[in-house]
Amino acid sequence: MVLLNMTPLEIVGLVAIILISCFALIGIIVAIPLIKLINKVRFLMEKLNESLIPVVEKLNFTVTNLNNEVSSISDLTQSIGSIVEQLEKIVRLARILITSPIVKLIGVTTGLVDGIKKAAEKKESKEDK
Repeated sequence: MVLLNMTPLEIVGLVAIILISCFALIGIIVAIPLIKLINKVRFLMEKLNESLIPVVEKLNFTVTNLNNEVSSISDLTQSIGSIVEQLEKIVRLARILITSPIVKLIGVTTGLVDGIKKAAEKKESKEDK
C-alpha cells in the first residue's frame, strides 16, 4: 500500500512517467517499420536512379538521331518540292511550245483543205458550164 502514502503530486508524476513510457514504446513500435520502409524506399530510389540514367541517355541519343532523320527528310522534301516546281515549269513550257505549233498546223491544214475544196468546186462548176 505504497500508493496510499504518496502525495497527489507524486501520483500525477508516476502516471505521467507511465504515460510517457507508453507513448515512447508506441513511438518505437511505429518507428521501426517506418524506418525499414524509408530504407526500402531509399534503396529502390537508388536502384531506379541507376537504371533510369542509362535509359534517359539512350532516349536522348534516340531523340537526337530522330531529329537528324527528320532534318534529312525535311531537306529531301524541300528538294522534291524544288524538282516538282521545275517539272511544272517544263510542262508549262512544253505545252506552249507543242500546243501552239499544233494549233497553227491544224489551222493551216484546215485552211488548205477548205481552199482545195473550194478550188475543186470552182473547177467543177466551170466544167459544168
